[in-house]
Amino acid sequence: MTLVLTVHSRDSLWLMVDRRLSYGGRRPPIDDAVKVMNLETSDGVGLLGYAGLGATARGTQPSEWMSSVLRGLGGLTFETALGVLSAAANKELPKHLASLPGGAHVILIPAFVEGVGPRLYSIDNVFDRKTGQHWYRYTSHQRTAEPGSPSTRLAVAGTGGIYLAQKDKRWWRTLLRLVNANDRGKVSDYLVADQLARINYEAHQAVRDGTVGPRCIVVRRRRRDARRPASGGGHQFYTGVERDGESVAIPTITNGMDLQAITRVLMKQMMSRFADDALVPLAVNSSGVTRRWVGARGWRGV
Repeated sequence: MTLVLTVHSRDSLWLMVDRRLSYGGRRPPIDDAVKVMNLETSDGVGLLGYAGLGATARGTQPSEWMSSVLRGLGGLTFETALGVLSAAANKELPKHLASLPGGAHVILIPAFVEGVGPRLYSIDNVFDRKTGQHWYRYTSHQRTAEPGSPSTRLAVAGTGGIYLAQKDKRWWRTLLRLVNANDRGKVSDYLVADQLARINYEAHQAVRDGTVGPRCIVVRRRRRDARRPASGGGHQFYTGVERDGESVAIPTITNGMDLQAITRVLMKQMMSRFADDALVPLAVNSSGVTRRWVGARGWRGV
């Protein structure tokens, strides 16, 4: 069922997800999933990471599906966008959870919301195959029930989360100290990300049913009014505790725009133009005029 871990400080939020897709023994697991999405709205920024359904029977990953739900919906507040996603999840997920061991899907959403500060939300769906009952909720997690109470700083989900929740508390105290030090510029982003990758790898080795993979993705976002000037965010892919040489794009929705889809289109256009224009053969005719080969259009004067 995977591992999701999120932690935040005053100025930064972090989310780590493993990359394993498990098939209940029907076939070997694979470790190439992207179980996280970036979300930016008119009043907030946040990350969505999930445990439960890794992909539909047709191979669609929930991160891709979440992007498609919010694509084109500009002008929404952060909580309104989550409400739209929650309604879609309540409608679409039960048919997929019916065949999923455990029948549960949890989306953890750490965020910075303007005028509110750090928040932690979740969208939860549980389907009971025996009774056909479906339970769902979209909620904000706070330290107390009082309105405006500070949000929970650290949360976990999935089988790896169960393992971590049963451990001695020293691991999360160390993690909280690291993210606080990162806010002050005392430790680098990489140091925090490396620690999160080590936690994932430990869970991979400890969870005996093989549902937590050795590979993971660590994503960070900074609040828009952070006290220390720094980049707005970034992400790093890991294999075990080693940083991957290349970290591909993750699904990102910014005010209704699907940046990953836009980037794919632009890259395709650039590669097409490069293929047409790169290493074009030149020729000089009898008049001394240099001409360039332009694909199917033939030679053209330069």
